[in-house]
Amino acid sequence: MKNDMLVKVTEASVHCRVCGLRFVPGDPGDRKIHKEDHRKLARGGLPFEVREFMKGFGWAVARNDGGIDRLKGKQRGQDRELGKLAVLYAWWARARMKGIDEGEFDEYMAAYLRFIDAIVERNAEKDKQAGNAIKRWEKYA
Repeated sequence: MKNDMLVKVTEASVHCRVCGLRFVPGDPGDRKIHKEDHRKLARGGLPFEVREFMKGFGWAVARNDGGIDRLKGKQRGQDRELGKLAVLYAWWARARMKGIDEGEFDEYMAAYLRFIDAIVERNAEKDKQAGNAIKRWEKYA
């Protein structure tokens, strides 16, 4: 399940879809940094890109000055991964408020990321499989 979060970048490095870190999994120092980042995120931290995304749209709505339209145009060129992450972290925040243990962070994020991917891809079979994988956390929804 955890491997769904890691995308191979080069022969030696990967990119974590959850925290945004690009690192070498074989390097003990990199693994330590990655693990610590996930601990912080599990406690309620947010990756930089997600924070900026939230702030940008939050300010645009608060100001009510047409900023939403400007941001939509700006976001169009970006990868849809950022939108997926915003949803993912919103769901994690809800689960934390309802009592999920932070030790479940990696498994939860991998399962829900797979679920979001299936929804965005409009893949009914993947959606069904991913939906079954998240059932264990229904009480936090």
